[in-house]
Amino acid sequence: MALNLFIFCYAYPDTTKLEFGNTARDFSAYYMGAWRLFNNPTAVYHDGALPTDYPLAGIPQPFKYPPSFLLLITPFLAANYMDALVAFNFLQLALIPLLAFFVYKLIKNKNAVFGAVAAFIVLVQPLPTPSSNIPFSEPYHLGPFNVPIQTFAPSYYCGYVYINAHILQAILLVGALYLGYTKKPWLSALLFSFGLMDPRAAFFAIPLLLWYNRSKLREFLAGSAIFILVTNLPFMFYNEVGLTFLRTVLDANIITQSYAYDWIPSYSVIALTILEFGTVLYNKQKNCSLKIRKKTEKTSLP
Repeated sequence: MALNLFIFCYAYPDTTKLEFGNTARDFSAYYMGAWRLFNNPTAVYHDGALPTDYPLAGIPQPFKYPPSFLLLITPFLAANYMDALVAFNFLQLALIPLLAFFVYKLIKNKNAVFGAVAAFIVLVQPLPTPSSNIPFSEPYHLGPFNVPIQTFAPSYYCGYVYINAHILQAILLVGALYLGYTKKPWLSALLFSFGLMDPRAAFFAIPLLLWYNRSKLREFLAGSAIFILVTNLPFMFYNEVGLTFLRTVLDANIITQSYAYDWIPSYSVIALTILEFGTVLYNKQKNCSLKIRKKTEKTSLP
């Protein structure tokens, strides 16, 4: 968590600047999408600026998430764009302790070494990212050492510096895993339905979600279906916002290259999945060995 805070502090000075050229930060897509929802709903998924748009510095990024994500962004419209941008970034940082709590609960009864590795992957992400959008910045000088944030923790650095919502998605998906683990299938389904904002990471989370919710699988599946419909279906009848999203999907206009922050939720759920199923296999093998030993001892008695 301290390392994550360090990454945030290092990225923060650049967050109020334009992203590149005259393009605004990723948060502009969320804020403008929510603003258009109430002021120009037919243009929610429009790529580029419009004369009637909310006046912000730079060209807004295109909104590409399901309409349900706008429900999470709408409260930020109470503030002006720049204040909302800063608040959203600080909110993601403020939720890191909650993410750490989820991770701790999921790993505390497992192998300590492998659990620590999984926690480090989730909270720091020191893994390579096959992407080319990591911005250059001067390394941090720590005494005789230089800490290259771009290679040490590229995912969180890009998530904070671009103000991208994939940190929030990681919190939603790992939270859904924790709630499934604690036998709360409806709450697990609720967080999962909002964690679907980028289906690539959500796809990786499905096996572990089904495993943790296996004792109440019907409730989880029913809850997921209900929450997904309730948070998205109304947009099908509101100025065709939902239909526009579906057309965008069918036209493949939402497909983009892989960015460094995309890997935050993906690496998180993959690390926790490997840890969980590795633990299950180990315990199964251990139980089988114990049964064989007891059977051998029983047959060897006079």
